[in-house]
Amino acid sequence: MKHGLLFLLLLLPSISRAATDAAVLAEINLARTQPAGYASIVEARMRALPGADGRCVAETVAFLERQRPLDPLQSTQGLSMSAREQVSSQGATGAIGHRGPDGSTPWSRMARWGQWTGRAGENISYGYMDARTIVVTLIVDQGVPGRGHRRNIFCRDFKVAGAACGAHVRYGAMCVIDFAGGFVEKGERVAMADPWRGFAE
Repeated sequence: MKHGLLFLLLLLPSISRAATDAAVLAEINLARTQPAGYASIVEARMRALPGADGRCVAETVAFLERQRPLDPLQSTQGLSMSAREQVSSQGATGAIGHRGPDGSTPWSRMARWGQWTGRAGENISYGYMDARTIVVTLIVDQGVPGRGHRRNIFCRDFKVAGAACGAHVRYGAMCVIDFAGGFVEKGERVAMADPWRGFAE
């Protein structure tokens, strides 16, 4: 019995991580499929966060109220693994940004796990551990003039995605979401003729 309990305790971090990964995609799909209703969620969650810009929140609410519903994103293993690569490498070093410590880009990481088609994009959140706060703050996108994270979440060209969340030595937590128009799972690296083509930051 003691050995069984120890085994369960050792498994808890990975179980929690997998649950958070799935919850982030579920939260994104809630916002995509019910944007007008999600506006009240944004207002409530941002009120609880220190440093929230009221004008930015109001602009986000107005955007959501006029945004048309979109189809939910389908999860793919390859995009989840490409997102996990960035979490694993950055989490331990405290680095930030889309480029990995090995010089990898979102597209090269995706290509290690298969072939993405159409457009591709990546969102990264730092400092938040729960799925709702991760997604709400990416949609509000405070401090990002172009609202690139929001545009990725509500891009109608994106049909599939993968999320990975974990610890970050500098900010405590991070979450990476990779998006694409489509994704064909493969076990081999896929060479991209133009790795910058179609990427939305």
